Amino acid sequence: MNSWSPVDYLFYLSFVFFAFGISLFFKKGLIATKFLGIQFIGLAYQLYAGYFIQPSRIYDYPHFFRTVSPFFYLLGPLGYLFQHYLLYPERKFRLIYLLHFLPFALHVIEYIPFYMLPAELKLEEVKHVFQQNTFYNTQSIYGWISMRDHLFVKTIYYIAYIFWTLYELYKFYKTTSQSFLRKNSLIVYWLSGDMVMKFVVIILHCFNLVFAKKRHLELTWMDYVFVLEYITMMLFMLFNPKLLQGPTLKGLVFQHSAGFNEKESIETTKQVKAHQKSSRDKNVLFTLNRYFETEQLFLRPEITLAEVSRYLKIKPRIIRMALQMELDLSFSDYVNTWRIQYAEEQCRENPKWKNYKLEVIAMESGFGTRQSFNSAVKKIKGVSPGKYFENIMQQPKK
Repeated sequence: MNSWSPVDYLFYLSFVFFAFGISLFFKKGLIATKFLGIQFIGLAYQLYAGYFIQPSRIYDYPHFFRTVSPFFYLLGPLGYLFQHYLLYPERKFRLIYLLHFLPFALHVIEYIPFYMLPAELKLEEVKHVFQQNTFYNTQSIYGWISMRDHLFVKTIYYIAYIFWTLYELYKFYKTTSQSFLRKNSLIVYWLSGDMVMKFVVIILHCFNLVFAKKRHLELTWMDYVFVLEYITMMLFMLFNPKLLQGPTLKGLVFQHSAGFNEKESIETTKQVKAHQKSSRDKNVLFTLNRYFETEQLFLRPEITLAEVSRYLKIKPRIIRMALQMELDLSFSDYVNTWRIQYAEEQCRENPKWKNYKLEVIAMESGFGTRQSFNSAVKKIKGVSPGKYFENIMQQPKK
């Protein structure tokens, strides 16, 4: 009886990844889960096909040859889009984003003539590859560029996406309040940890690319490190399924921001629950809250209900109704409440803000003028901005 090799384990792991990817792809909720599902489905195929293109089996299964190569062009775009839509779940997928997958499509197209060949001709290419002792051969009559060139293009392409993803993650951390990051610390640790693993993988890959003396046809330890990244990701999500619901809303503490005391807050909550309206209003409010929180639209003085309505594809009347029924707020008061809460957080957490004059606080919080800032604070808080923010400045950082 033959003993199992590591490749055999990867073969069976491919079915686990495929099942996990399918469950993510068809999971209702964030679009981010669909991109993550495609990642795992693609990896499942790579492991499955990789089992058959090993030297001991490739002559029996030549039709799998070269089918894995295009999938490496998906790693960077899918990783970026997954993080993008996890951090900004209310953003819509636009057709122009399909350009991320153009290199994958072109690689598939260039090898369609090879994929259509009978097994006998494919075996001739296999023999030619084996003579060079590498899958990344420099000469072939198939494809527009050699597989060796594809290897370097894929590496550069993947590195570019890693840095793009890292930049967006850094920008998110810099523009998001500390309280929001604390509330979503698990996602922060997850994305940061996964980014570290990606850098480890690409560093090891580049080291192997530059310093390895031979290009073996068997799987290398580098491939197992790459698979380990996805195993870790899968296990992390299985033990923390709430991660795939996206960032937890901080959220907008309406009662606190409106100046209610705790007793009034409890009474307000009871009133809301006592005469709950349709679930549509609650869903609209949740979508609106998440959109405002992740995109920080309130920092733009010119933001309008019509613009928000067009983006969310929700009629202005329905948004106004949801705000009125659920929060008893107009759209302008809703926006100003976000602005005031943002100013509160920055004054508590950001040392620079403690030295700002009220005019600067107003502008940095999205109020177009000092007058609109004064009116909003007096209306929502019931006191002047000077008195209110003087108390905020004196409060210790939480």
